[in-house]
Amino acid sequence: MSSITCIIIDDEPLGQELIEKYILRMPSLKLLAKCDDAIVAIEKIADLKPQLIFLDVNMPEMSGLELVKTFGAQQPMVILTTAHANYAVDGYELDILDFLLKPITFERFVKAINKAKEKVDYEKIKQQTNRTEPAQQKRQVVFKENKKFVNVLVEEINYIEGMKDYLKVHTQNTTIVTHMTIKKIEELLPMDEFLRVNRSFIVRKLAVKSITGNTVVMNNGEEVPIGTNYRDMIKNLIENGTL
Repeated sequence: MSSITCIIIDDEPLGQELIEKYILRMPSLKLLAKCDDAIVAIEKIADLKPQLIFLDVNMPEMSGLELVKTFGAQQPMVILTTAHANYAVDGYELDILDFLLKPITFERFVKAINKAKEKVDYEKIKQQTNRTEPAQQKRQVVFKENKKFVNVLVEEINYIEGMKDYLKVHTQNTTIVTHMTIKKIEELLPMDEFLRVNRSFIVRKLAVKSITGNTVVMNNGEEVPIGTNYRDMIKNLIENGTL
């Protein structure tokens, strides 16, 4: 894998030096620039287009969190660095990759970089998938399970079970557990082929064998409960012959 390009933004010289020292120990990272001012950093980011930014929160004129809010759709990966743990929640709301609490150990730094590597790998797989013919673009979904990426054909999915921030993807041959929300999987699937039957369950229509009472019976015999708020909708689909 080619090196991940990065920039350090920190108004404390010692903070910059430590991060630079850690970067130099990681062959997978390439340092492009160092900034001690968020205003100057905006120009650097626009010119150099780094993949990753090590960003201190507390800085004069503009804080690290305020800087992140100026990013557009092409936001680079951001690892926040700060001595104050209370910024962690604010950071995650801004789609921050990781949060490093000062003083930062090398072991914790490496864990953050591993997250960056995984995200870069995932984006590469998505780009490769998107190069397929338009008719095939939504015929497979990439899921991350543990430390590997799994390509699953839409036709292989029976149903999906949501568990807060995780999903169980039940396929014809296996079950994949992945860190993803129900809302996100709805964006990735061709939803004309799937049906939400419960707050926590989505079924593939062609994998449904029958509907009995408040239960969807799948072709493999597994049963999925129908949620109270979904019963009338499913009843109407059945009566209209669209399910």
